[in-house]
Amino acid sequence: MVDGNTIIDSIDVFYVRVPLPEPLKVLGNVIKSRDFIFARVHAGGKCGTGFGLARQAGIDQIIRKHIVPRAVGKPASAIRQIWNESRDSVRMIGEQGIFARGLSVVDIALWDLLGNLLDTPLWRLLGGATAQVPCLAITGYYREDDPAGAVRREAEKLVAAGYRQFKLPFGAGTEIDVKRLSAIREVVGENALVAVDASAAFDNIKQALDAWRPVEKLNIAFLEDPFPESKWELAIRFAQTTDVKIAFGESMSSPAILQRLGAADGVDVIRPDATHQMGITGYLQGIAPALENRVPIYPHYFPDIHAPLVGALGAPVGVMIEESPVECDTVGFRQLRATQPDIRDGIWHLTEKPGLGIDWDEDALKTFRYEGS
Repeated sequence: MVDGNTIIDSIDVFYVRVPLPEPLKVLGNVIKSRDFIFARVHAGGKCGTGFGLARQAGIDQIIRKHIVPRAVGKPASAIRQIWNESRDSVRMIGEQGIFARGLSVVDIALWDLLGNLLDTPLWRLLGGATAQVPCLAITGYYREDDPAGAVRREAEKLVAAGYRQFKLPFGAGTEIDVKRLSAIREVVGENALVAVDASAAFDNIKQALDAWRPVEKLNIAFLEDPFPESKWELAIRFAQTTDVKIAFGESMSSPAILQRLGAADGVDVIRPDATHQMGITGYLQGIAPALENRVPIYPHYFPDIHAPLVGALGAPVGVMIEESPVECDTVGFRQLRATQPDIRDGIWHLTEKPGLGIDWDEDALKTFRYEGS
């Protein structure tokens, strides 16, 4: 019999590199492939899979040195104990950045494993009551050729597929941003949610306001990540002292800082990410104030992880998705699944499969796998 008391046998760590069908341009950076870090935790013949972006950061070494020794040999249900002991192991050198990402990958795998051992979907394991999660479609990446026209064409496809929430990159220049946002607003109508992501393009509030004021007439729902993660206190000040709705949090490693962002006097929208904030355990810890204060939550990236968490916790908004069935795959993740998520009319329908419920394409994982960072 396998259950939560089943002992963890081993943990495999490896990288996967998936070429994108079309390069992306994000504020001057050209992205031709997506690199992922994977961890697979084994217990009682079952396996849990965790993953995140690799960022060429040597995350595998951190996992093997600091986390594997504290997980192997423990019961699969000892997730909080493993999480605490792993954090304690780096107390003298710091737990931010690479370590937080490494712990995230293993912690996600542990939760997936527990669901598999108990034959229960993660969203039900965490107390979820709804299997339908609204999607916000990320679209409108900057294109060299006819950027406003490209936004219009993508938006038309998304509206036809039932999407009603959208987010576009922002901050490359006032003239082009006004054209792009005007184009999508003309297609999606006045009532659809349209947000923008500045990807830390600004250094201070004045810069951000100078870029924001020309587009605010287009009824933009929120401005995401106007500043780098180190300036999270500035993001709070921006939210508290202006009429601009500010979203922040996706790059934070610390659950404690995410808690501060989700406080009643924090930002307007929090952007948690279980692949950054020490896994699902850190995510649950970090979003507690936002849930208490009814601060809207839009998890960042990887909807395979975050859709079950939104479904479980009844968060007031939804999940962001970058791999629309009507547009090119900007994540590269579709190539790693044997079957794709059930997305209809802009709604992610959660699966009853155990754990995260991802049906992996094992051949694809082998094809794109590489060892070492």
